[in-house]
Amino acid sequence: MKDISYRDYIVEDVLGHIDGITARGMFSGWAIYLDGVVVGIIAEGEFYLKADKELVLKYKKEGLYPFTYAKNDGKMYEMAYINVPIETLEDRDKVRERVMESYDVSIDSKKKKK
Repeated sequence: MKDISYRDYIVEDVLGHIDGITARGMFSGWAIYLDGVVVGIIAEGEFYLKADKELVLKYKKEGLYPFTYAKNDGKMYEMAYINVPIETLEDRDKVRERVMESYDVSIDSKKKKK
């Protein structure tokens, strides 16, 4: 069952100052959108923001970690989403900066696919 209270906390309290934020159910979690573009996910009780290879390296150096999951083959797979620590969740400017980085990553990714 999805944790609606955590979704509401992220969307309303943490990201509520950013216009254009919405959430949609996705598998056992939530996809977070900015102006219709995926910028993050809520999965397994944590909030992650989209990242490219450079941001993954940058944030791993800061001790953050990517979203991982196990497939049926038992192997762990890493997705291009990096967790958002509590210090960032509680800092409106930092969280806005992270969301905008993720927005840019998503837009760049779409351009490359065309």
